[in-house]
Formats: sequence, structure tokens, C-alpha cells
Amino acid sequence: MSVGISLPDCGVAAHRGGAAHAPENTCSSLREAVRLGAHQVEFDLRRSADAAVVVIHDPRVDRTSDGRGAVSNLTLEQLRKLDAGAYFGANFVGERIPTLEEALDELPFDIWINLQIKSGEDIATQVVETVIRRGRLQQCVLACGNAAGREARRVAPEVMLCNLVRQRSRLDYIAHAVESGSQFVQFHHLRGVPSEREVKRAHDAGLRINFFCTPDAEAAAQGEEVDALFTAGVDFVLVDDVSRALAVASRHGISAVQRRF
Repeated sequence: MSVGISLPDCGVAAHRGGAAHAPENTCSSLREAVRLGAHQVEFDLRRSADAAVVVIHDPRVDRTSDGRGAVSNLTLEQLRKLDAGAYFGANFVGERIPTLEEALDELPFDIWINLQIKSGEDIATQVVETVIRRGRLQQCVLACGNAAGREARRVAPEVMLCNLVRQRSRLDYIAHAVESGSQFVQFHHLRGVPSEREVKRAHDAGLRINFFCTPDAEAAAQGEEVDALFTAGVDFVLVDDVSRALAVASRHGISAVQRRF
């Protein structure tokens, strides 16, 4: 990482790379999120049958490709033969399922990279080792459970974590995240906009708040939700439609990230 580069304090996170603009979890979606000016990108990681770390959300390839079967039962060579873009539109025919290395190489050094571990704790060590080799440790956050977090920190004690172990209440969740040594929490839309007390408790504990917004919301409803979240003090909103959320963010004085390199 170049000296003097800082990461955004708050803003818009491209959920699955920004799934409204391009096929989710692909290099095309990541490039578009960067072009639009997202402050954070989030994507999901699983392991193939031959232990390659690939970017895909579901345990099976059926929904987002022209193939069938479990990711864990397919080799990287088999996964690379699948079309992961045609389902989204003709402009994306031939899009491939990327590896973690390929995804990281698409991204600049001045935004957050949110890596959600989907395959269990056994993948965490491999993910962190890859992140270190690519020189990205200072901007990556692993979104994972307790066991994966422990495995990751055996490799790199300084790796940042977003604890995903939900508790009975948000206040309990915040306390658990602090105990686990996490830097982020991720609130969920099903529990609504966080209260002033919840936001203050998280921030007082040194935690940043990611908020997973309601998926597939109508334009007006999503705009209202994002507006309410920034008003409440949420740090990053995870959305599929990056462009729409950035328009709302601008009303809160949050500018899109401008590309400099």
C-alpha cells in the first residue's frame, strides 16, 4: 500500500460487488463499483474441490451460472468453464467466476474490502495468506464467525474482523463483537434502523457499523432506508444499487470516491 492512502470513514458498500449493475460477485461488478465510487466492496468466498478460493455467494453454482452442482464438488478448472454473466444480460456473456486473487487485483488501495467467509473456518487461513501476498491486509475486513476469526488471527493477529455471530439483541451483539476483538459489526435490515443508543454503544466501543439494507426494495423505499441509516449514524450501507445509494449519501455530505490511481 502506498504511503499516505487513507480509507473512507463512511459511505456506500457494494453488496456482492453491486449486484444491481452487473452479475454479482464478478470482476465486472467490482469494476463497476469502483467506477461509480463505492467506499467499500463486499463479496463472498467459497472453496472449490481442489482448494481454490473463489468468489461466489451460494453453495451451488446453479443460480448465477449456466452450470449445476456444489462449488465444493467442482474444481477450479470446471468452475472457470461456467458462464457467470449470461443470466444477467447479453453484455455479460462469458463472465467467469473469479478467484480471490483476481478479485483483489481489480480493486484500488483506498477503499475497504469486505470478504465474507462462506465455507467455514477452514478457509480463513488461506484467505488471509492470499490477502497478505497481495499486499491488501490493511484494507481487508473478514466478515465471519468466531472460529474463522480465530483461525485468521493465527496467521495475522492484526487482521480486521466483522463479527457475524448474531445475539438476542444488538447490544448483546456489540458486546460479543468487542469480546472477539472485532473492528466491525453488521446490522441487519430485519431489525430495522438502529437506535441512537445502539449506534452510540458501537461507536463508543470503537466499532464501525455495516448495515445490510433491504434487498430488492423499490427505489423510493431504498432511498428512504439509506437516508434514515446515515441520519442514524451508520457508517456503511451494504446495497446492490450503488448508484442510487451514492445519490442519497451525497445529501449527507458523503462524496463518491474519486479514482486517482
